[in-house]
Amino acid sequence: MARKTAFDYAIKIREMWPATNPADEEILSRLISEFVKRLDITIFQAQNEQLPWTSDDLGYNVRPMLLKQKTGIQQVGDYQAYYSGAGVAGWVGILGERKGGKKGCEDLYSTLINQENCARFYREIETFQEDKRFSQMVVITECSFEQFLLYTPLFTGNIRNTNHIGASVESRRGKIASLYNRGVPVIFAGTRLNAIKTYKALIRQWLIKNIHVVLKLNVAPYNDRVFLENKIAQLEVELLAAKDSLAGLENTTKELVGVLQ
Repeated sequence: MARKTAFDYAIKIREMWPATNPADEEILSRLISEFVKRLDITIFQAQNEQLPWTSDDLGYNVRPMLLKQKTGIQQVGDYQAYYSGAGVAGWVGILGERKGGKKGCEDLYSTLINQENCARFYREIETFQEDKRFSQMVVITECSFEQFLLYTPLFTGNIRNTNHIGASVESRRGKIASLYNRGVPVIFAGTRLNAIKTYKALIRQWLIKNIHVVLKLNVAPYNDRVFLENKIAQLEVELLAAKDSLAGLENTTKELVGVLQ
């Protein structure tokens, strides 16, 4: 038996949508899950990523993020996901911002504690908020919250941090809270592997919870009566014009035949 495709599951989902009882809801949930598994996912990755997540890490095709010169859209975030298959395609609403480093904390600390870097990141959040492709920006760290609170940078400016001085715990908590208040949660995944798995889970759950968007299930049937009546009238006029043209062609043909005879 041939393996079912995303298109096969899309047909079944459309037939059952919306579920009207618990039994149908359970069946529909399974169908949606299988449909999402079969979608093709492409990850667009920021070109300045250090120690980036790879295609092997994610299990998805990874491509460089599209440049503004080509798309007219400002680059934002580190990881953008695009789905396609079964006649549908679009952007996953989750925008990923990865924070890692050899110890897992360097990127997050540098971004939030350095005043210039933090201001730049806040501006990037504003760019995300203006980008209609995405509904949620998420910072995914490769360290734990405790590791972030206890982390001491190797350098203070250009000077090696031999005294192990760092920002206060209170200010670090405040920076995390400032991101939440801007609508950007921080997920402390703990390790690189957990961060990757978390990002993949975010993509999958967005697709499942937004299946009505992906398959356009809530779009009303095409029943604009006025438009359809106008379309019929237009087609009737075109049909008459075609018949007149054909009649004219037949008359011309008869005249040519008469001349030749």
